[in-house]
Amino acid sequence: MRKVVIVGRPNVGKSTFFNKLVGYRKAIVSPDKGVTRDRIESIVDILGKKAILVDTGGIVESEGSIESQIREQVNYAINEADLILFFVDALEGLHPLDKTIADWLRRTEKNVILVVNKCDNETIKMSAQEFYTLGFGHVFFISSAHKIGLGDLLEEISKYVDEELVQIDLEAMPKIAFIGKPNVGKSSLINKILGSNRVIVSDIPGTTRDAVDIVAEIGGEKYVFIDTAGLRRKSRVSTKLEAYSITRTVESIERADVVVLLVDSTQGITEQDKKIAGVVVKRKKPIIIALNKIDIFEGSVKELLENVKSEFYFIPEGAPIIPISAVTGKNIGRLLSEIRGVYTISGTRRKTSEVNKAIEAIVAKYHPYVKSGKPIKVYYGTQVGVRPPSFVVFANFPEEVSSDYKRYFEKNIAKELGFEKVPIEVVWRKRE
Repeated sequence: MRKVVIVGRPNVGKSTFFNKLVGYRKAIVSPDKGVTRDRIESIVDILGKKAILVDTGGIVESEGSIESQIREQVNYAINEADLILFFVDALEGLHPLDKTIADWLRRTEKNVILVVNKCDNETIKMSAQEFYTLGFGHVFFISSAHKIGLGDLLEEISKYVDEELVQIDLEAMPKIAFIGKPNVGKSSLINKILGSNRVIVSDIPGTTRDAVDIVAEIGGEKYVFIDTAGLRRKSRVSTKLEAYSITRTVESIERADVVVLLVDSTQGITEQDKKIAGVVVKRKKPIIIALNKIDIFEGSVKELLENVKSEFYFIPEGAPIIPISAVTGKNIGRLLSEIRGVYTISGTRRKTSEVNKAIEAIVAKYHPYVKSGKPIKVYYGTQVGVRPPSFVVFANFPEEVSSDYKRYFEKNIAKELGFEKVPIEVVWRKRE
């Protein structure tokens, strides 16, 4: 599938245009400069043709670590591009850095369309004619925010996009969200798994702001990896931008099939780690605890694992807890194996006969009673869904089943049916 890459200085409207074509706010849009850092990709419809649209971070002249990595990410995207949309700002006028970027793009010998954005009226458009001096043959004057001039631009883009539609079933791929506090190594881990610097890594907490989806094939298996913004305590969230980043992380958890919670093994388990795990458990998502930075952990790994199991008592009993190192690659293969295994288990459906055999064993061991001491009759049950595995159990007095018995029943039916590693859902109903 053809790749169309958007490049330019910060705050020229790249993400606004990207979101217009995607159809929803996938990229964060803010008046603050430098919001987009990693490159974000999405399949879009260009007048009936499909293409991969790539939003990139704003190019700046600063030589800081993050700025350098942004340029590196832009460079990766340009190398893969079939078409480059070079965005400039009509309101700011021709900037010296625009000329530098133009020279850089010409050297790539790629197809380039110059897009003069924020032309909200004819007066602004007339004053923006100076951009012709950048020397590109294709120049379009648009306003992403007000959808002015988008039709002509899309028609030009469609000339570079294949007629043939390549079907990629993203829904069929396991979606794996990597979450945790800031600076625990989420981006480093994804880069280690992929074997490339796909996402920006920095010692500065909060480097990742958007939720970045990455389609990858590893060992013959396809995945969608989701890198997310670090989740800080609510009292420490200081800006609207950070609050929106957190919202995007929670959205990523909700659409994920498996969630990997990274914990800094050198810091131990914090209240924030447990709160983040609670967000996952509440949404009935399979969770894997990855204890990162084990290569510099100085204590007893055995004691660490026991402490983690104790602190995360509320996650599924068999949820994998794996000591890893995003730096050395220790146990990365085991982590991928557990991700695939948990994904498979969560999508497994048991026969009704198997479910009822398990229910008989559970009830025979410990029978539920109403407050008066009269036994509750548990008639039968069946599995009604997957991700999470969901069951309906029929009884004569389901409203009388105590919360303690429900916990006992849920724990044991998961064990009997092989669902210990994933969350399940049990609904009690009265048999009519």
